[in-house]
Amino acid sequence: MDGTMRAMALEGREKLVLREVPIPQIGPDDILFRVLYASICGTDLPSYRDLHYLQKMPVVLGHEFTGVVVETGNHIKDIPVGLRFMGTNFEWCGTCEACLRGDVTACPTVINRQLGAGRDGVFAEYAVLHKARLGLSVFPLPDCINDLEGTLCEPMGVGVTSVNGVLHPVDSDRIVVYGAGIVGQSYIQAIKAVCSCEVAAVDVSDLRLDLARQSGADLVINPSKGITAYDYLAERWGYGSFAYHPESCRASGNATIAIDCTSNMGCVSEATEIVGMNGRVCLAAGYGDEQVAKIRPMNLMLKGVQVLPGWGGNFQGSIDYIASGKYSVGHLITHVYPLEDLELAFQTALDPQRSCKVCIKVAEDEPDFPYNRQT
Repeated sequence: MDGTMRAMALEGREKLVLREVPIPQIGPDDILFRVLYASICGTDLPSYRDLHYLQKMPVVLGHEFTGVVVETGNHIKDIPVGLRFMGTNFEWCGTCEACLRGDVTACPTVINRQLGAGRDGVFAEYAVLHKARLGLSVFPLPDCINDLEGTLCEPMGVGVTSVNGVLHPVDSDRIVVYGAGIVGQSYIQAIKAVCSCEVAAVDVSDLRLDLARQSGADLVINPSKGITAYDYLAERWGYGSFAYHPESCRASGNATIAIDCTSNMGCVSEATEIVGMNGRVCLAAGYGDEQVAKIRPMNLMLKGVQVLPGWGGNFQGSIDYIASGKYSVGHLITHVYPLEDLELAFQTALDPQRSCKVCIKVAEDEPDFPYNRQT
C-alpha cells in the first residue's frame, strides 16, 4: 500500500513529534492494519520518560489497539482484509534454543521485536504485524466489543491468564491486590469472575480505588492516609502464625494470596509479610533490572511462601470475558485524546491521581464512544 500516514514518533525523553511518514510495506507473512483506537500501557510510560525497553530510536510507541486489516502478504490465507481485531507482534527467530525445542513464546526475539519497542507501534495511522497468525497474534473482535473498549483486551488479558492458569482462587481465599491500575483491575475482576472470596485493593489513588470498588473489590486501602495494608487487614483478617517464629518478631499477616501490580519494592516486600502459612505472592508488574526488594528469607522458608509469575496475556480469554460481561471495562477508561495530543495523553497517564486508562483516537473518522470521563 502506497502513500503516507500520520505517526507520533518518540525522538528523545518525553519528546513526541507528529510526523508524516511513508505507510510501512509488508512481507509475505505480514499484515498491514489501520489503527482505529489505541491505549497507553503502563510499560509505555518508562519508555516515554526514560527510554526503557526500546530497541531502536526514534520509535513509534504503543502496542494496545483495535485495528482493521487493510493488506495481507502472499502467504497469509486465513486473515481476510477487513477483519476487525486486536493482537500483538509475535515474531520469533526460529534458530535459538527455545525455538528449536518448539517453545517460540520464550524466544528473545519475541520481546525484542514487540510493537512500540523493537518495531514501530500503534500510535500511527497504520502498523504492521510480522509473521501474523490467527489465534497467536491476531484475534478477531465480536461486534459487542466496540473499537474503544477493544484496546483494553490486551491488558485485561493479564488477569484472566494468571487467575485461571496460576492462582486458581477459591471462595475461602483472602486476596490483596497491590495497585489498582489496569492490570490490578484485571486481577480483581478475573478473581470475582471465578469465586466470591474477599479481595482488598491497595493504592494511593482514591480515583483508582473507587474504580476498584466498581470492579468488585470488597475492601479498598489507601496507605497514604495513615494506615498500611498490613495493619488494616490485620484488624480485618487477624494475624497468622508459623513455627519457629519468635513472638518478639513481627507477626505474620493472614492473607492467602498477595498480587503486586505496582513494581514498588515496598509493596513486593510487604506482600511476603502479609500472607500467612503457605501463602502465595504473585508478581505482575514491569520490574527493572535495578530494582531489589528487601525480603525476609524466613517468610519464604518457614511460612512456605510461594512466589509466582503473573505476567502474560490470554487475549482470547480476555475477549471472551468482555463479550460475556464477566469483565466490565468502560468505567476504567478515564480519558480519550486524539493522536496529535499524544504528549498530553502521556502526561495525564503519568498522574495516577486523575487517570486510569488513557486511550487514543487514532483514526480521525472513528466514532466517539461513551467512557468514564475525568477532568
